[in-house]
Amino acid sequence: MGNVIAGTGSYLPERVLSNHDVARMRTDFDAVRAHCTLDEWCRSHTGALERRRAKPGEGTSDMATAAARRALADARVEPGDVDLLILATVTDDYPLPQTAGIVQANLGVECKFIQMSSGCTGFTDGLMVADGLMNTVGYQRVLVVGADTLSSKINPRDFRTLVTFGDGAGAVVLCRHPDARYGLKAHAAGSDGKLGSIVHIPGGGTRKPLTHDTLEQGLQYLQLGFGSIFPYALEKMVFATREAVRKAGISLADVRWFVPHQAAGNVITELARALELPAEKFINNFDVTGNTSSASVPIALDESRRAGKLSDGDWLVLPSVGVGMAWGASCLVWHDSRAAGLAAKATQAAN
Repeated sequence: MGNVIAGTGSYLPERVLSNHDVARMRTDFDAVRAHCTLDEWCRSHTGALERRRAKPGEGTSDMATAAARRALADARVEPGDVDLLILATVTDDYPLPQTAGIVQANLGVECKFIQMSSGCTGFTDGLMVADGLMNTVGYQRVLVVGADTLSSKINPRDFRTLVTFGDGAGAVVLCRHPDARYGLKAHAAGSDGKLGSIVHIPGGGTRKPLTHDTLEQGLQYLQLGFGSIFPYALEKMVFATREAVRKAGISLADVRWFVPHQAAGNVITELARALELPAEKFINNFDVTGNTSSASVPIALDESRRAGKLSDGDWLVLPSVGVGMAWGASCLVWHDSRAAGLAAKATQAAN
């Protein structure tokens, strides 16, 4: 038996925030010091052109629900047939109840749900957990969702985070398949908590609750050590990719598509270079989505499938790195249920 991705879905908010839109905001970008416009800076440093923003009142659960419904429809699975729902997010609708529970209620399902407080590696973490539980507990159909509304955590004056991050959600439906040649084959993952402060939000937790002072200091906003992130992200994505491929018993040359976390366009370009592989094999939509945290891999995966890039039997690797600090990668063989269905009909007709 294999645990295959039977359906994909994604959701991006309607509002587009372009580089020029950000340039009109009162941020800390200094064009004189940078010797360029904000748009030129974004294009040369990360490749960003635009990103999406949730509308007022649109929560993480709304985006997650929309992506989940699209994945279920794509897999031709009824919500009531889902055995397990896994949601990864670091931007809950409320402190309580869990956003996963809200998504479950929105979908009208009564299955077990698990919420993972996991950012950029959230989707690959979810795949790893789902794969393990399907193999040990016996779940047949699992919905894995990554969704984040990072705009809610961004300092409106910090141009770096404004142009880097976007909002969105992505989802897949995993199903048991009788042909073991298909599905998830290997996972590689790790964490380094001592480096956690590279990406952090100091205020709002039990150590520093939100008060007038913490709000005045802007401690409720996302803070990143940009100088440390790039080399760390590149090193760990290279390592995770190589490790997942090794565990799967294949070579990098066997992989048809790499669908990495969309940390930044330049990170993906350098990942291809470090692995000595053609950049064309790496899915890169950062320029129009930004870094959507746990949603980035499933959004890119869904867009790739709908564009017809993924063929039956293709080897895929999904590497990620992010907050924690954590890294991971999943390696799988793509199963095209539509192609299989058409082939079966053609065989029946011929007979």
